[in-house]
Amino acid sequence: MAVMSALTVAGSVLAGVVLFLSGGSPPPAAEADSTSPVYTPAPESTASPGGPPSPGTGDPRTGTAPPAPGQGAAPTALELLVPDVRGADGVTAQNRLQSAGFYAVSLVPVGGGSVGDPAGWRVVSQTPEPNTKAESTRRITVELIEIPRF
Repeated sequence: MAVMSALTVAGSVLAGVVLFLSGGSPPPAAEADSTSPVYTPAPESTASPGGPPSPGTGDPRTGTAPPAPGQGAAPTALELLVPDVRGADGVTAQNRLQSAGFYAVSLVPVGGGSVGDPAGWRVVSQTPEPNTKAESTRRITVELIEIPRF
């Protein structure tokens, strides 16, 4: 019974961490006598009661113009500080960069070839330079050397 309680607590903690890291929020709590709620994500945009605005007119409620032809609602890039990952192993470097908001990370071996297990490699340089600002959509290139195994 104690094992079940520990697993339940661990599952709840894990779910909370996932929600925190994803920026999401949990679905509303269910009442004791009702069935479990079904989580439905909010729509990407809300239409006006009379339907969507006419093409080319924009949204009169917000005063925004429609996107230019061929342009979708692309996420905007944020200006972020590039962390210093030199000296870290490949896995740690990639995790730090992603935690800082950079998801386009290239792991490149100094002598060419490919990186098998990034944990067995050490960062020797990175582009852009550490402690500089870069857009969150910018590719971060991390050069690695293989850690000798004895």
